[in-house]
Amino acid sequence: MAPNYKISLIQFQPKDVAVEENFQKAESYIRKAASGGAHLAVLPEYHLTSWCPEHPSFVAACAESSADNSYLSRYQALARELNINIVPGTICEVHPASSASSKSEGEKPSDDGGNGKQELATWKGQSIEIRNMAYWISASTGDLAGSYQKMNLWHPERPHLTAGDIKRHKPHRAFDTPLLKPGPDGKTQVPIRAGLLICWDLAFPEGFRALIADGADIIVVPSYWWVTKVDENGRKVSRDDEKIFLESVCVTRACENTAAIVYCNAGGMSQVALPLKGVLPPAGEEGDGKKGIMGVETEEMQIVDVDFDVLRKAEEDYKVRMDMSGKGWHYEYTLWRDGEGEVKKEE
Repeated sequence: MAPNYKISLIQFQPKDVAVEENFQKAESYIRKAASGGAHLAVLPEYHLTSWCPEHPSFVAACAESSADNSYLSRYQALARELNINIVPGTICEVHPASSASSKSEGEKPSDDGGNGKQELATWKGQSIEIRNMAYWISASTGDLAGSYQKMNLWHPERPHLTAGDIKRHKPHRAFDTPLLKPGPDGKTQVPIRAGLLICWDLAFPEGFRALIADGADIIVVPSYWWVTKVDENGRKVSRDDEKIFLESVCVTRACENTAAIVYCNAGGMSQVALPLKGVLPPAGEEGDGKKGIMGVETEEMQIVDVDFDVLRKAEEDYKVRMDMSGKGWHYEYTLWRDGEGEVKKEE
């Protein structure tokens, strides 16, 4: 039997620093998704705090959203109650400043106009770092199946957030989920494996490659990307440059990795893409490879039927994973794999 699952994309623009109000909205949509038969509900990046780092209450809102893991725990309780998997967008977590982040504060900024320099915030008199974290919460148990700290920060984020560091830990690792698919023998069932990325990570195919090298079938990408806010350089070329990017990149990542890409964006154009099929339409509707991209800067929820057997068929055609697993693969040195503690290097 083909493994078919329903995925709910919950697209909304969170209010600045209104943590509890934003949570209440998210909870309402998750309950609606569960009643609609969804197996997985996905929220946008920064869904509790919004992205407003210059707001005088932003650090306090981040601290509120992560204090004692209270909001994460509330999502875990929802996953148990509703028997639904949840990726609660991202949560900005406040932690004591690590030695690594303190060191990076004193380093010279990268050649990006000074935006690469992190300025450590303080909270209650203590130096802190803010981590942009994504989690997969398992249905029924509420256990944390996987987590990820955003590594590729967008330039305006860099003065405020601490990025995940590939030199200190292995951020791009896949994990087992409660979702199941037929095993290699066709008789037993094995877990569908997932990976997490965040927003600007979309621009870096290396993260996707690392996840599928670790067996990821589905990659979930919460995002806070404003489609209509085009900078001056972009406007000189096209007022639709952000739209063009998002219309193409999810399908591209799905095809080149034979994986399901689940993109949930506060600014719109949320979508689920599969190889061979393109963007999937809302459940019960016929698709054309593009229908199913949600509106720009709209608030809505969409449930999508995902046939994971398509991934098997795509791999049979493209053999991407087979080539990557071979000893002679040209780009092996770029990947983490086989439990190794450092990036492979050319010999």
